[in-house]
Amino acid sequence: MGRRVDLNWDEWSPGLDTDDMTIAEVLASMPAAEAGDVPEIIRKYENPESPDALPGAIHLNRHDCIHVLLGRGLHVQDEAFIIGVTMGAASDLTDADVDKFIQVSTIEYPKNWRFEEAHIASYRLGVGFAVDNLPRKDLHLIPLEHEPWQSMTVKEARKALGISKHELRAYYRKAEILLPGTRATRRLDTSSHRADKSLRQPEG
Repeated sequence: MGRRVDLNWDEWSPGLDTDDMTIAEVLASMPAAEAGDVPEIIRKYENPESPDALPGAIHLNRHDCIHVLLGRGLHVQDEAFIIGVTMGAASDLTDADVDKFIQVSTIEYPKNWRFEEAHIASYRLGVGFAVDNLPRKDLHLIPLEHEPWQSMTVKEARKALGISKHELRAYYRKAEILLPGTRATRRLDTSSHRADKSLRQPEG
């Protein structure tokens, strides 16, 4: 199933109300992107095939599935939370690894990818969510990009992995306090009463 070409990367934000869609269906709503678009310095630390990869390093297509399950968009603040969760769920993560990632993401990453103070706060929230809710789950080793995961509904996949929407919303409310007013924060799904717009592609 192909990705959308009629949507800009900064517009996409799946939210948490995708329970009845399959992972594949939500992925199809994500704007098209290529792994080659990722700068080499980022692949050095975030590509699992790199000898310098940090704990939780994950391939792009699997990483995209984590976006779906956590209901996060593609802004740097969103990416920081996703990376934090993936690293926080890694069974071999140490405090030194967290410090190392903060160092490289704020100093070595190129300008448009570099983390700022707000992004580090989001990253730490992601690590905290995983440590509290997904300890040693090693999400980066689960083949979410393959069957049967792709045909599972998001609700089924979250249940299988132990990802709670209630707990996610609690962490997203923390983000509202720590990081108020950013575009990524304003789009966070913090309430079960929120109605997200459809992610399905327009027909025709």
